[in-house]
Amino acid sequence: MNQAASNDHRNPSRGEWLTVIVMGCCLAAFVWRGLVAGGGLVGGDTYPYFFPQKQVLAQAFSHGEFPLWHDRTSLGYPLHAESQAGVFYPTNQIVYRLLDVNTAYSLSVLLHYAAAFVFTWRFARSQSLSSTSSMLAALIFVYGWFPVRVSLEWSIIGGVWFPLCLWMLERLLQKPTVQRWACLAICLGLHLLAGHFTLAFITQLTCLTFAFLTSPSKKRDPQTSTSSDQRQAATLQVAGERVLNRWMASGLVFAAIAGAVLLAAVQLIPTFELRQLSQRDGTHSVFNPAYGHLPPVYLTQMVASWWYWHTPEMAMSREMLKFPFLMSPADTNPVEAHLYIGLIPLVLLLIGISSGEVRRRLQRTNWKSWSFLSLAGVVYAFGWFVPLFRHLPGFGFFMGPGRYTMITTLGLAVIAGLVLDVLQRRQRFIPRVLLTLTIAAMTLADLLASAQYPVCDAQVVAQAPLDGLSDSWIAKELQSEDSESPVRLLCGGPNIGNLFGVSSVPQYLGLGPAEYFSDNAIVSTQPDSDGSVFPSESQLQRIRALAITHILTTEPVSALSPACELVLSGPDAFLNRVWGRGSADCFLYRMKEPGTRISSQPKSALANVSIQHRQASDVDFQVELVEPAEVTLVDLMFPGWVVTVDGQAAMPESQAGFGRVVKIAAGKHTVRWQYKPQSFRLGALLSLCALSCMIAASWRRKNSV
Repeated sequence: MNQAASNDHRNPSRGEWLTVIVMGCCLAAFVWRGLVAGGGLVGGDTYPYFFPQKQVLAQAFSHGEFPLWHDRTSLGYPLHAESQAGVFYPTNQIVYRLLDVNTAYSLSVLLHYAAAFVFTWRFARSQSLSSTSSMLAALIFVYGWFPVRVSLEWSIIGGVWFPLCLWMLERLLQKPTVQRWACLAICLGLHLLAGHFTLAFITQLTCLTFAFLTSPSKKRDPQTSTSSDQRQAATLQVAGERVLNRWMASGLVFAAIAGAVLLAAVQLIPTFELRQLSQRDGTHSVFNPAYGHLPPVYLTQMVASWWYWHTPEMAMSREMLKFPFLMSPADTNPVEAHLYIGLIPLVLLLIGISSGEVRRRLQRTNWKSWSFLSLAGVVYAFGWFVPLFRHLPGFGFFMGPGRYTMITTLGLAVIAGLVLDVLQRRQRFIPRVLLTLTIAAMTLADLLASAQYPVCDAQVVAQAPLDGLSDSWIAKELQSEDSESPVRLLCGGPNIGNLFGVSSVPQYLGLGPAEYFSDNAIVSTQPDSDGSVFPSESQLQRIRALAITHILTTEPVSALSPACELVLSGPDAFLNRVWGRGSADCFLYRMKEPGTRISSQPKSALANVSIQHRQASDVDFQVELVEPAEVTLVDLMFPGWVVTVDGQAAMPESQAGFGRVVKIAAGKHTVRWQYKPQSFRLGALLSLCALSCMIAASWRRKNSV
């Protein structure tokens, strides 16, 4: 290995930092040049999942509100508790306050790709790689694992913290101090706030294992002892110290994880509350932790996946079904099961495995630890151990064991860089740089070619569909009616209707209230068969119960129910771009006698109702009752919603379900429902206390040194 590389890997120069930062920004701008030019992502979860959340986030910020409740997805859900919204993530707090939604989303993606490259390079330097090989390792990791998952915002938003936390851990292991421990805890905490706990959990597990495998110990040569007994005793002492150091290092990491949990309590406590009341409470079959595994036969994609594995013939034949004894019973998809590091890095790995000389020169590096971690990541990704591990804390909460290949990708990237350094150990600086740049350029093209195939459901377009909202006739019509009376839309694309600025059914949630996954919540968005009446009588009952006022379809309803009427039809500037429908017509229908958002039991008790004020977390209306009655607001009841009647606190009659109910005496009254979750207040208090304690401890320690 190049001696200069091994000597200065701990402290890169400012010039190296500047070079890598510029390179990271240039790579992100080149790969996602469509976003730089003002385009936008479309496909996958971008519009059904992330943009509806980000739109509510941005609008709440613009109104000076804090977005705790999302009132547009079906009958509502706690936005701050659905972690992928990233309500408390610092980047979201900045970009969605300053920029429009599409620009903020694109800028966030670009910044995180650039930061991931820089952080991976810096961690690779700490693993004894030269600067140029570290850049190659960063390129392999960032552009081998993340672009294929571009439709999943959480991948790069969360993945950027993986190498950074490992770098903070390496610094802590080399010199344990309060400040370095606090830096690791803060990074782990920010990872939790980033919006997807799966990658945060994987990062925590990797840090614990890495600390145990690589913790430094005092070097002592037992051969210097005079007698065999003394040498044996010295050997045992060294072994004991090594084991002790490993456990102490793991203890430091565990303490940092505990500190991170306290720092992120403002996110974790509300999410835990939602999880207890969600489809992931352990009783719903819709949640399978093994979904998104990596079938073992998928490993053949490591050899030029762009050439064979993702061909239409292979996709259609599903060759992996010929190996049922290797398969997990759960389903998967090509994105979750994607694992590819490029052909040249694969050749470097094969050289490292087969050459005894290369392995000998790698003895003083962590290549064995990363080999173990890489193997462990890919084996767990197979999904074989999910039925067993799901009973352990954390493992049963997440789907997508294929995501553990993030460990494998980073580990293989580091090993490939180490092997490259060994092979170039006698080369001069300029030839070494030129060769590495050539390998990097070829590998980047290779990686991006592979990512195009399974990511066919997400791509960058020159004109972001979100920009078409200002010209959308559907949005204008619905918002016009919503200003007079609350609108709730039944739309074929879950959550897409949110973007028109109104409530829409059905919902699409990764972690959602259990009520939404019951049979009572299912409403058909199209006729059961050609020529059948839509909506049917049974569907009309559910539609009225959910206070749905409008129905949107992409095809004309041939047998429209007499309960509905056509409002308008024609191409829509927004919806047609999202769904790639060209100039095809969209059809908006209105319920002639919809179920009302506010009702009473008995029905005859309600003489008059008027909404005074309506925001996501605050609804104020007046009712006039001729007799005592239970007044229902047809929105989701969830812990944290409190009610006052004429300014006096009242006791809600319901604690869950599709209705917020309060008992009111006869007469004219003002009813106000407000979302004031105790989980948010407790979490915020714990987070502030933890941060204050870390800052105080670090400051005191610094001044005492």
